[in-house]
Amino acid sequence: MIDKFKNICINKLLLVLFSFFYVILRLYLGCVMIMDIGIIEEKIINKEELANGELTFFLDNLIAVINDIINESSYINKCDAVQGLIGRYFKRLGIPTFANITNKCVSSNVIGHSFVVASFRDYNQGDYIIDPSFIQFLYLNDDYDDLYINHLRIKSKSPFYYARAIDKELTLELLRKGYLKLTSRSAYLYGNCFLHTKVCISDDSVIDNIDGNIYINSFFKGNEQLRVYDYPDIEISSNKRR
Repeated sequence: MIDKFKNICINKLLLVLFSFFYVILRLYLGCVMIMDIGIIEEKIINKEELANGELTFFLDNLIAVINDIINESSYINKCDAVQGLIGRYFKRLGIPTFANITNKCVSSNVIGHSFVVASFRDYNQGDYIIDPSFIQFLYLNDDYDDLYINHLRIKSKSPFYYARAIDKELTLELLRKGYLKLTSRSAYLYGNCFLHTKVCISDDSVIDNIDGNIYINSFFKGNEQLRVYDYPDIEISSNKRR
């Protein structure tokens, strides 16, 4: 009688465990099916809602593809090429895209740098700064320094130097991921790290940080020409299915 009871308990336990792992397996397979870049592209083209994980997967995949195309981890002098690659790909997908250059969207006489802001509001998501080439300022940080001639600043420290001082956490996130969700905080970091590189100012000038929301408004006015270099454009994976 006791053995029979034990067997019943064991069988029930095995059934519960089997059901549990079956549910986990179904969830895992469902995630694998969802996390298909071609399916996500089709959802973007069709203006369908994206889950948070899908957008993250899409952006991570984008950065990985750009890494392969550029094939230069430092990204030195590659910002225009990267902006063109991202901008043309996003426009083909129908993603609202704003191509910016810091000399216009931040201030004149700052270090010139191209980047993209993209809006995913049509997909129930937010807006993003996408700039994998920002990492070049980490590699070049030691090449930058303040230089004054006749009390006039003609050279500055790097944007990375100022970014790290303004918000180290977000700076490391940008370097690691190649993009940031566009918020007042991230716009404040991004815009002001370039603002502090302003030259043609006197050595007693004080550069005050600008509110992030002002930068956000400026970023959405970006309309720079997307330049073409000798790199293959990013392919739309979903086209291969047809």
